[in-house]
Amino acid sequence: MQNRTIDNALLALRQQGGHQGKLAEVLLEMRDVQIPQIIQFEPTKRGDMVRFCLSAIQQEPKTTRAIALLLCEVRPNLGRSDSGHRVYQCMRRLQDRGKVVKEGRFWRLIDKKTA
Repeated sequence: MQNRTIDNALLALRQQGGHQGKLAEVLLEMRDVQIPQIIQFEPTKRGDMVRFCLSAIQQEPKTTRAIALLLCEVRPNLGRSDSGHRVYQCMRRLQDRGKVVKEGRFWRLIDKKTA
């Protein structure tokens, strides 16, 4: 097993807490692994970002930045830069799937009736 894989497994075990989490923390210290200071307590579930982005542009087209600012309101633990990157990547995936189109700086839903 690669060192990185072991480190990631120990970090995941540490995040679960309890007796095993404490043991994982000791092992991480022995391996000289930097323990991240930020722990994500509310991880996003699969599909949450897609649903959020689609609902954000449901009424009117919006820019990536406008959608990212809405995301910051809902998830204040995300920074502006991180939320902007997440929104952009999600919108690109939706564009590849034919769900949205980018017109200039604005993202809008593709109307299946006229398409």
